[in-house]
Amino acid sequence: MKTGEDTLHWVDRKGRIGGIIHWLDLLLLLAVVMLMIRTIIVSWPRFDRKEQKDIRLEILVLGFSTDLAESIAIGQWVKDQASGEFMGKIIQKEAFPTQVKARGFGELNKPALFEKQDLILVLERSGRINEREGIFLGKETIRSGQERLFHTLYTEFPGKISRISVVGE
Repeated sequence: MKTGEDTLHWVDRKGRIGGIIHWLDLLLLLAVVMLMIRTIIVSWPRFDRKEQKDIRLEILVLGFSTDLAESIAIGQWVKDQASGEFMGKIIQKEAFPTQVKARGFGELNKPALFEKQDLILVLERSGRINEREGIFLGKETIRSGQERLFHTLYTEFPGKISRISVVGE
């Protein structure tokens, strides 16, 4: 017959549970695991299922070179330089006319080289509207009055978001 010391105890003489880990270490380990789980739950992004809506942006480009303005065309995608997020596809382009005749490709026409013109670009893309946080195009928040550096496949230009509208509202 076995004595009481030979039988399996939950806590041995050194205070280890099952002879493996000390009970105080186990409590500390559980506290750290609970803290890690709480941190993950708090920092996890909310799952707000917001419907996507078509959003139109009006971008005002002031004092733009005539040659560069000609390289921007309807149908091109515009990307934000800083974030890399696509802001939308150009659906309308309005250029305020210049006083000088546009130059041909490879033609040297000095007055046309220095001529500046203003552009209004209308972009359209689907986006998400959060009532408390703003309008999101992908992960990028947009607001009227923001000045950004944009680029298409061929051209880079500074512009200001002058108006934002939701299509159908």
